Amino acid sequence: MSLPLPSFFQLRTIPQYLRYHAEQTPNKTAVVAWSGIKKDKMRLSYSELNRLTDQLANAYQEAEIQKGERIAIFMDNEQGMECILSFYAAHKIGGINVPINARFSEPELQYILEHCEASTIITSVNLLSKVQGVAGECPSLRRIIVAGDAPLEVPLSNTAIRMYSFQTLMENGNSSPPTARVEETDDADWLYTSGTTARPKGVIHTHASAVATGYSVGGALGLSETDVYQSAFPFFTSSGCHFNLLSVLVYGATMVLDRKFDVEETLSTMESEKTTVYVGVPAVYTFMLESGNIPNYELSSLRLLDYGGAPMPKQVILDLFKAFPGIELRQTYGLTEAGPTGTYLPGEYALDKLGSVGKCGMPLVEVKIVDEKEQEVGPNVIGEICYRSPANMRGYFKNEEATKETLRDGWVHSGDLVYRDEDGFIYHVDRKKDLIIRGGFNISSLEVENCLYQHPAVLEVAVVAKPHKNLGEDIKAFIVFREGKSVTNEEIIAFCRERLADFKVPRDFEIIDALPRNPMGKVLKTELRKKV
Repeated sequence: MSLPLPSFFQLRTIPQYLRYHAEQTPNKTAVVAWSGIKKDKMRLSYSELNRLTDQLANAYQEAEIQKGERIAIFMDNEQGMECILSFYAAHKIGGINVPINARFSEPELQYILEHCEASTIITSVNLLSKVQGVAGECPSLRRIIVAGDAPLEVPLSNTAIRMYSFQTLMENGNSSPPTARVEETDDADWLYTSGTTARPKGVIHTHASAVATGYSVGGALGLSETDVYQSAFPFFTSSGCHFNLLSVLVYGATMVLDRKFDVEETLSTMESEKTTVYVGVPAVYTFMLESGNIPNYELSSLRLLDYGGAPMPKQVILDLFKAFPGIELRQTYGLTEAGPTGTYLPGEYALDKLGSVGKCGMPLVEVKIVDEKEQEVGPNVIGEICYRSPANMRGYFKNEEATKETLRDGWVHSGDLVYRDEDGFIYHVDRKKDLIIRGGFNISSLEVENCLYQHPAVLEVAVVAKPHKNLGEDIKAFIVFREGKSVTNEEIIAFCRERLADFKVPRDFEIIDALPRNPMGKVLKTELRKKV
């Protein structure tokens, strides 16, 4: 179990923060995001955000969605405003949000819906066909809510499923506060992460851990109500809906959710919205620098650039100092199971401790580095970094074994290998398991291998991470073909695209005669990484 929320928190659930800011700063801009319904950018004050989420929450209850039911959100930042409204409305009735990667294939979508036993899915017109393709195989599914113009009499094999219009629900919902009683110990969000296993795991976060996450992340970024916080993190990631949204909510700042990352659009938004804090994965900063367009925009409001989600090349940090003189560069580092919270490196150390991920945990977060016997290690000794805080997950849904392995005595064991230098600063070394972080997306090497193993020409395969200039890491696949069999790279890519989300599809293949193995028969991925 994670630590309880400290007693000094007067507001202890997400709906309480929404109502507090609606009362204290009703006219302040709360969110700026693209609306898939309006096909344009949409702005809401805290008063409007609170009212509209009340309306949608009451409409949920009219549709007989009960407290504790899982509400899947299957949309991307092109429907950013609908994502945010759906997210907060579910909290107000005690529903549990399950954001799902909008790039998932039908089998991947079906697995999540079945595993979490979702009763409701909220999706967009462009993704409706995927939902229709799997709805009949999901016995718990009872409702499909569509944001945008779509026929509501779509043939479905499961006749128990009802179709709803998002905008109709919103317009017809009562604007009075919902009657549901929401406690800090209630589950708020289940965030699915591939981690290092073949199947995604459902990370359970309560209202208390969500509030603690917002407090910790916002504190690490030095947020205040005067900040305008901009990011293109996809909403369906823990960085998008927790790191971004909750930190802004707890501190009463303004959230600007980009519909996508595009150098010109992003820089233009920074200028027009007078952004003070921008948060992104290393790749976005690389693209900004390579464009040469930074000097063309008036960015005097900017005070902080934060990077995380993937390894940050040291040279990029040096180049950012030149391109953004006087603006603080800050590293944040953590994982979904911890909120996502973790460590942070203030800008004053960005050059002196180049490559470090910080010296201590974010506010409320304790950090330790342990060996295989769970004994804390000394300076310059590699160990596993662990976190303890109220932001930690409650556990994994339907996976007691993985919960016991990851959450021990209140400490989240990250699986990341790090060391401290003589001054106490932490440096990331490697992951204990074979997670690939490609442009900020976590990819299980085993999942990609399992896909490739399905190809009739493939005898053996091993997948490892390889360095990538812009993405941080990319996928490298080593393949052993069956005797007399071979296929082109293009054919393998097409095969994978039918079975995996596009960001999981490898593009770099090397054909070898045999995989290196140890005497126990285990594939020596260390040898393959040396080849990379």
